[in-house]
Amino acid sequence: MSVVYVKSAYEGPSEVFRAAAAEGLVRIVDQADLSAEHLASHRGLITGNQLDQNEMLDLRDALSAFLDRGGRWFFNGHMLRPLLGGMAQYRPIAAPKRADFELSPVNAHPIFDGIDLKKLETNKGVAGFYGRGCNPPPEGAVVVNGLGPDAVPVDWVWARPEGGRIFSHAGNDLATMGREWDLPATLAARIIAWADGGECADPVTAEPAGTSYQARLGAAESYPGFKSAPEQRKRLVLPSSGCYYHTHSLEGSRYASAFDVVTTPEALGESLRDDDTLWVPCRTPAQRMIAQRPVIDRHLAAGGTVIALGESLSHLWLPHVAFTQTPTNWWWWLEPGADLGVTIADPAHPLMAGMTNRDVTWHLHGWFEPPEGAEVLVRDGEGRAIFYIDEVSTPGRMIISSLDPMFHHGSHFMPATTRFLDRFIPNLKGFLDA
Repeated sequence: MSVVYVKSAYEGPSEVFRAAAAEGLVRIVDQADLSAEHLASHRGLITGNQLDQNEMLDLRDALSAFLDRGGRWFFNGHMLRPLLGGMAQYRPIAAPKRADFELSPVNAHPIFDGIDLKKLETNKGVAGFYGRGCNPPPEGAVVVNGLGPDAVPVDWVWARPEGGRIFSHAGNDLATMGREWDLPATLAARIIAWADGGECADPVTAEPAGTSYQARLGAAESYPGFKSAPEQRKRLVLPSSGCYYHTHSLEGSRYASAFDVVTTPEALGESLRDDDTLWVPCRTPAQRMIAQRPVIDRHLAAGGTVIALGESLSHLWLPHVAFTQTPTNWWWWLEPGADLGVTIADPAHPLMAGMTNRDVTWHLHGWFEPPEGAEVLVRDGEGRAIFYIDEVSTPGRMIISSLDPMFHHGSHFMPATTRFLDRFIPNLKGFLDA
């Protein structure tokens, strides 16, 4: 057993990783349990795009030592924290067009041997899932695959001068790509093999990377970390799980000034006050909020407000939430005369001010059965609630939605989600202050 798979998400990992664990090839470790000892006793590391990069900072020295000994790290996602010397912050392609997502090989790598990259470029005909920018490659890295006419280095492998190798895939987890072609299992097996010391690209014979792609990238951001405003009343408190999309959404320049407290889910018990509003961002790993259920229950009992957005499985950690998950159709808009049917049920509500149906339409993850007396704000094409306010089930208030804008905004993916947040955040501030 020489490869550690760090489980940061609530679900998963996939069957290939579970089977490898059963065979003793992989050890699956919940990120909360990951320690320097795990890194010291294994030679491979695989992390997903829900990795808590804040927690990984605490293991920075152990991570460096792991690589210095010849370890290998397969990294999925956007690198927003300085986890290692020599690595730079993720930068998206600025104002991308469809042509900027065309995927092409730059140097051969065993992980992609025999795979037609066109089968990875789109998901049900939609481009952008594979990647929308890059973790800029360090000097000496071998670019494997590029995006667009300038071959923005979405995939690269780096043989560190100090030792060890890092494979960077700057997008959704590579082992979830190519589902239409049954490629995830193949990719997962190859990632495991690579992390375990398998064949890799040769930096001596590789085609050197160009630099023209740098002109296509957006500016780097400043991410200042956690913050608290103890002197303010009626604060907006957001727990960050340290994944890249939370970091960009909560700490990035576009919205950071709107939030009063940014902390961890585990610190809510010591930071949340009765007159605060707790806003749990979308795609928060549910296990971290389930552990905070007593804190949330106390907050609602004291008359507090809780906001829970999509894909955080709020029905597992909030009371009186009945949710039905549905398969996600993200390609609906490619069909002739496409209309997802999402409508704002109460356009006059302060939270919906300035919004149109277009601002709440990207795709659907499921629907709710609100309790009698709850106020529905947005419905799906079947008339079912996907956004509602419940002020009847508890002494407090719950604002619940299956929409997941922070994930997509934080991933630089789907402009409708940014439009939604541009309107919803000031609407929410006004609503809470009223």
